[in-house]
This record gives sequence, C-alpha cells and structure tokens, in this order.
Amino acid sequence: MHAGGVPAGLDGNPNPIVSPARAALITRVAEDVAEIAGHRTLVAVDGASGTGKSTFADELARTLETAGRIVMRASVDSFHRPRAERYRLGNDSPEGYYRDSHDLAGLRDKLLEPFAAGFGSVPLAIFDEPSDTPLEVVEEAVPAEAILLVDGLFLHRPELVECWDLSVYLLADGRREASWQDYLTRDLPEDPNARADEIDQRVTRARRRRYVEGQALYEREAGPLHQANLVIDNDDLAHPELSVRPPSR
Repeated sequence: MHAGGVPAGLDGNPNPIVSPARAALITRVAEDVAEIAGHRTLVAVDGASGTGKSTFADELARTLETAGRIVMRASVDSFHRPRAERYRLGNDSPEGYYRDSHDLAGLRDKLLEPFAAGFGSVPLAIFDEPSDTPLEVVEEAVPAEAILLVDGLFLHRPELVECWDLSVYLLADGRREASWQDYLTRDLPEDPNARADEIDQRVTRARRRRYVEGQALYEREAGPLHQANLVIDNDDLAHPELSVRPPSR
C-alpha cells in the first residue's frame, strides 16, 4: 500500500520507460532496501537536475509496494527556503544554489529525525516553491514499519548524509547535455545576428552557471559519488547500469 504522497508538480514521469533491464535494476535496488529495512527506513535518491530522481524514486516505491512494503514519498523540493533567501547571493550564484536552496534544518527536524525516531505522524511538505509560500503543515500518519523514500538535490550534504539507511546517486551526463543542446538550438531564427542574440538570451534565462557550477561545488565538497551506497548510470533510461557499489558507510 502507499501512504502519503508528494505535492502536485513534484512527482516523476507518470509514464516512465519500461524495459527488462530497467525493471531488473529497480528490483535489485528494492532488494537492497528490503535487506536493510527495519521498523523505519530512510532512503535517498540524489543526483543533478535532470538525472531522473523523482521518476526513479517513484519506480522504486512501486516495486517496494508490490513486495508488500509500506512506502512514504517526499521530495527535498518541498523543503525549499524562501526565494529571497535562495537568491541572496544573486540569481547566478553557484554558491547560493548549493548552500541556500533548501531548509535542511526543517527537513531534518520536522521529517527525517521524527520519522526515524518512530513518531506516529510527520509532515511530508512544509513549503511550496512555485508560490514561494509556507504550506499549512499537514502531518501524515506513519505506520510502525515504513520506508521513507526522499528524492532531490544535495541529499549527501554533510548535514544530511548520516540520516540515510541507504542512498542512491544517479548520473545522466549525456542525456543532460543533449537536453541542454536541444534547448539552445531548437527553433532558432534564420538571421545570424538574431540567432546569436536568441542563444545569448536563452543562456541568460537558464542561469546555467548557477546550476552547473553549483552542482560541481556540491560534488567537490560533499563527494556524493563516494558517499552513496549505490551509484547508477541513468543515462540510457532503458538500460540503466549499476556503475559503482561502494561498501556501506
């Protein structure tokens, strides 16, 4: 059965690619979760923007539920800080993207630690990023035995890394670069000057420096590739690969 959910707009692709290889890998990860599952189990699905975190987490949740596990889903996107705090260092700041995007204290104090401690109810969301407003906190009942599956950016930060019983880090460098190139080049004007101007405007709107360099800062400082229990190459959605399996922390 499924307990709880994620706010509208923050869930993954409702029609993900289905293939034998993908199903086998998701099943493998679900078995790893089941092996360490206790009364309360916390699982993270981390990765850069565009790697498929929410979709992967949803697929994993469904597989665990099919096996009879109770799964609660949450996203770090529901624990954003207000826009003024997120952009206090400027719209293009990589450091602001990494350090100021999320309310880590709220995530730990209101959700992760109470869940792990056995509380009977927890809030799965406290902030609505699109409207930049706090949510009226609604606590979801938690069964005695449950898995909390959280997806989102920067989940291996020092403030969070010890919270997880098992963590996944997704890679999709080729697919992310192809998406960027498509964004830059599709439907461009014929005139060379207008074309160049439109590309410049797209780069400015995308704030690529903020996101690319901010992700690189996270990877240098937090080392998610070395912290994660499972690192998965999710570039080819039909054929994801378990590329690294470090020993458990």
